[in-house]
Amino acid sequence: MDVSLKRAFWVIKIAFLALFAATFYTVKLALAGHTPAIDSNYYEKGLKYEQSILSQRKMIEAGYGFQADWIQNPNVFRSGKQELYLEFKHGQERIKGAQIQVQLDKTATEKFNETIALKEITPGKYQGTLSIPFPGEWRISVSAKIPEGILEKTVSTKVIH
Repeated sequence: MDVSLKRAFWVIKIAFLALFAATFYTVKLALAGHTPAIDSNYYEKGLKYEQSILSQRKMIEAGYGFQADWIQNPNVFRSGKQELYLEFKHGQERIKGAQIQVQLDKTATEKFNETIALKEITPGKYQGTLSIPFPGEWRISVSAKIPEGILEKTVSTKVIH
């Protein structure tokens, strides 16, 4: 066999082994950082979907709503810790004693999701500290629970440094 033909076979063997090693390493990386594609309680959420839509509609028609700078202008967020202030109102009257949660959501993965409970600092005015780990596209949802129902609002924001 000619020397150049032997070299060609060695190059093919080495390329095949390199391709095999790269494929193995890629699969290993993919499996190490795996997060599920869907929410773990998606079925329960689906069953309550119609009830949730109806409850939202009733709350909005009755005049319930959120008032906060970060809801009206969601692009005020920066990466890092920041204080959130929110007023929960029925018309012009502030609602006392509501259970309010804010959820930070990175749409591509659940790894960075965070939920915080806002505390009532004065009647109808709530406050909490939210930490956004890095810049990018984020979704921020606020949920208020009172005996009359649950009101939710979601805003999308582009977080900068």
